[in-house]
Amino acid sequence: MKIQLVYNPHSGGGRGEELAPLAIKALIDAGHDVIDHETQYHDHATEIVKHLDLNDCDTLVSVGGDGTMYEVLNGMIKNEKVKNYPPLGIIPVGTGNSFSQDIGMKTWRDGVKAILKGKKKAVDVMKFNTEGDDYYSINCIGLGLPTDVCINGIKYKKVFGKSAYTVSALVEIMRYKSFHTKLEVDGILHEFDAALANFSNSTIFGGNMIISPNSVIDDGLIELIILNNCKKGEIIKALPTLYTGKHLSNPHIKVYQGKHFKVETFPEKTLNPEGEIFGVTPLEVSVLPKKIEMFVKETE
Repeated sequence: MKIQLVYNPHSGGGRGEELAPLAIKALIDAGHDVIDHETQYHDHATEIVKHLDLNDCDTLVSVGGDGTMYEVLNGMIKNEKVKNYPPLGIIPVGTGNSFSQDIGMKTWRDGVKAILKGKKKAVDVMKFNTEGDDYYSINCIGLGLPTDVCINGIKYKKVFGKSAYTVSALVEIMRYKSFHTKLEVDGILHEFDAALANFSNSTIFGGNMIISPNSVIDDGLIELIILNNCKKGEIIKALPTLYTGKHLSNPHIKVYQGKHFKVETFPEKTLNPEGEIFGVTPLEVSVLPKKIEMFVKETE
């Protein structure tokens, strides 16, 4: 099997540099032809994959965290020469590895094993448009509190590790302000004041928060979790339930399920797709059912 592999040496606070060679060696030792590419800067993985000859490989592999996977995915879909997308493998070495947990990948060894076993699953992709350009996500797209939490969570990673986003959440809740929202779901208009909005294709974000426990990665639907405007104390009280998925019973939480969404906010809000910080509202999101194939962990 010919494998095109992209790895981010900075993922997981440097774990990518340590673990990527081990993953590459394991694939080579299993008899596969691995062509590896090291990223040098932000969004480099997208540029690398956009220009690869994906018609001449059997598998495309992302070694990194959610951000690396996001860049590889966008590079693959934006590769104008590809006729059929190769199956995508994830070897998680990032800090959070949110999406990979939905397909049974918790360690780099899980990722390698899944590729070697060869079990694949067709999964949905979220296509989103911001500032006139299209992008693609398989995990989540947040705005409001998720974006603010992520911005500072990135800064806190070196000190707090996986707890960085929890610390950041407490800080941002204390200074949050709600935003007025106009939301269209499959043609039906809703209007409200919100604290956060999170589009989900999978269940987890931030590494260990079960933001959308009912999401299914291949059901052809997107779930939008809205936290309506409420008192800061109520948000802090609800925060622990994000780790169990029990927040859906909170009266301030509203869940919308659909295939096509349009969001306009007042004021304009920055977006947080897959842990990346870029783009602003207005935002349009639609589902591409079973757009790609991914290697998944076999049931043991």
